[in-house]
Amino acid sequence: MSLMKLAYQDIIVINDIEYKGSRNINTNQIRIPYTEEPDVGIDDIIKVKLGKRENAYKVSDCKFMKNGTLKMGTVHPHMLTLIIKDLAIKERNDVSSSIFNISSINAEQLQIGNNNSQNINITLKELVEKLSKTEDEEAKNLFKKILENSSVAGIIGAGATTLFGML
Repeated sequence: MSLMKLAYQDIIVINDIEYKGSRNINTNQIRIPYTEEPDVGIDDIIKVKLGKRENAYKVSDCKFMKNGTLKMGTVHPHMLTLIIKDLAIKERNDVSSSIFNISSINAEQLQIGNNNSQNINITLKELVEKLSKTEDEEAKNLFKKILENSSVAGIIGAGATTLFGML
């Protein structure tokens, strides 16, 4: 395989014209040797063919270097260096924001927004105290059954008797 084929293996599409080039994702750069200057500028969208797929990139900067290749690895004399942003990464990182106008809130636990999670921490003592203040006998009886369970009593220990007495 010739050096020319190794140096510029990627296919870059600019305005439906294919160019051979090389991309370096670590530096977000694409280098394209050219003879006729490609029509590309800042904020243009270019594509890189990856097998049967294409990745789209937005050009954030470009540098045209006359005689920049020294014809090493290519027959083209000039070099175009593009600084790019991967549009697929941007789409994955985009977060839609919503505006909530709330005039009054009266709650102990509240969740507002997208993709939130809510953690509720309550001690057994707090749970029993709140249950004891309700008129819900079914809930109280169910919790008593839980406290009477030998496995639960073994985990809670002597505190189970105290909690049971609170109900």
